[in-house]
Amino acid sequence: MMKLTVVALAICLVSAEANIVKTLYPGLRWGHGQTANINEYIDNTVQMLVPFIQNNGLDPMKLPDISEGFEVKPMWVTYSALLKLHDGTMTGLVNLSRSGDQQVNYFAKMLRVKVQLRFEDLEFKYRYLVKVMNIGPTGGIVGSLNRLDVVADVLIDFNNDEMQLQQLSLTNIGRLRVKLTGNALIDWLVNPVVSVFLRIFDTTIIKEVGMIIRSAVQSAIDNINTNLKDTIARLESYN
Repeated sequence: MMKLTVVALAICLVSAEANIVKTLYPGLRWGHGQTANINEYIDNTVQMLVPFIQNNGLDPMKLPDISEGFEVKPMWVTYSALLKLHDGTMTGLVNLSRSGDQQVNYFAKMLRVKVQLRFEDLEFKYRYLVKVMNIGPTGGIVGSLNRLDVVADVLIDFNNDEMQLQQLSLTNIGRLRVKLTGNALIDWLVNPVVSVFLRIFDTTIIKEVGMIIRSAVQSAIDNINTNLKDTIARLESYN
């Protein structure tokens, strides 16, 4: 998702040779398999991601419309039902910080950076429609997620002046709390609707968030690769 970990990479890591290797760690030499901790560097630059997140549709993030069938059994008869989710959004990606130690590895004029960022107090909102027994109650669903970690693995190859996104994954997904808003549902519908939403969140929504974030990060990296040499020269001039 979703400027998650990756603009810190895209923006901060393009300047790796100039800002990290030359300035922060002048003693490191290319070609000897060196490793360095960049916790302080990430802490000082992570807030640079906030404008990127806001300007690239990551916060708020538009979520897809989803329909999911399920069954309910109010008494002795089982009925087919349908939950339709629409007008979904996710917010909270601007609440980010470093998660764990951040390392960079140098070898053969290549810089590999693995950054893990934590996003807290995320909120997923949907409008819903339930179709069952010729009735169609509507309302809102709000899911509150206490934390979400995003891990980005980026390789900067100075042999050909190219940045590559090796991996971007969502990990350490916290606990999702769900509440219904608007019109009150019939008691025997509440638990089934919440259960279906939790299933949709695990199988569809969170995967969609990951794809949207990855797409935004990959797009940023593609743009950087287009004029990588000019970008590095410009960042070096700031020092």
